[in-house]
Amino acid sequence: LLQRDRPVERALDERDEFVDRPTQLDPENSSRWLNEDQIRWFNDPDLTQRLIASAGALLQLLLVVALIGLWCLLEQSVKHLGLAWIRRGQRARDDTGVRYLAALPMLFCIALAILGLIGMALWSLTDFWRYPHALPQRFSLGNWERYAMAVAGPLWHTVAVGLASALTALLLTLGCLEHEARFGRRPSNRALWLLYMPLLVPQVAFLFGIQVLLVVVGLDGLWLAVLWSHLVFVLPYVFLSLADPYRAWDDRYSRTALCLGASPNRIWFRIKLPMLLRPILIALAVGFAVSVGQYLPTLFASGGRYPTLTTEAVALAAGGDRRVIGVYALLQMATPFILFSLALLIPAWLFRQRRGMQVSQ
Repeated sequence: LLQRDRPVERALDERDEFVDRPTQLDPENSSRWLNEDQIRWFNDPDLTQRLIASAGALLQLLLVVALIGLWCLLEQSVKHLGLAWIRRGQRARDDTGVRYLAALPMLFCIALAILGLIGMALWSLTDFWRYPHALPQRFSLGNWERYAMAVAGPLWHTVAVGLASALTALLLTLGCLEHEARFGRRPSNRALWLLYMPLLVPQVAFLFGIQVLLVVVGLDGLWLAVLWSHLVFVLPYVFLSLADPYRAWDDRYSRTALCLGASPNRIWFRIKLPMLLRPILIALAVGFAVSVGQYLPTLFASGGRYPTLTTEAVALAAGGDRRVIGVYALLQMATPFILFSLALLIPAWLFRQRRGMQVSQ
């Protein structure tokens, strides 16, 4: 499982661990979902309900394992069928229609996401919008002015925790990859399993235990606890984003600099980091985006003391005021977008006079 990227398994796990989606899409019937029931059981004053929540977490973990195992069996079945087809020597005909047909569901999902973002942007600028009009009758910035003070705190917590967790994960990843490059010691499968476990196991399945650990060590409700809970999920994504570009860097630059008398640390700061600036910044932006989207880790670690854009948006989703939901949703989308834009623009501006440093494909 760790020898190559497995996005389908991660998608199966994501589908099983969503807690905020039922609240947003079906607030009246959200209790029909196991994730919502587990949160309610865990927060119940009756401590016996936590035993039920623990059993539900284990059930959800077994469900994810079963889904991943089923998908692996399907992969092996398709593999054997494909090998048999290759051995028969049959040639494929024009598959243009099949490829276009397979692309339709993806295009449909992308279109829905874009339309949803446009709808949130419209609602955040809406002053008066009555059915059956297709567009608002009046636009205004009053919603942003009205909720500016309320959104300032969650926005600050989101940016602070996101940047802190992404930077910490980036430093750990850079140290690990540079140690691997200098000494030739790549992480073992056990280490990779430990690193990627938060991506494969549903969050609800182990966040209960993490909160108990935070209470025991006296960190429950502190900002450091929120940072650590985000780092658990940010670090694997940053490592995945940066590992391949870092390992693909041409080591001949380093050997040339060593022949000219440069030290390994000087090579790392003056040659390697500048040449890898774009993937490093993109990995930082990926980590920040992952942190912005964390709902359960923030809720469990902070105990409601450090609200973020995500926790506030989920809380407001059950209400009927789409204007305030649009403000929070647009800010939640804009913060990672700004960081991704900077990750692309900063290297382009810094190296505008050094086109020769671009990696040829």
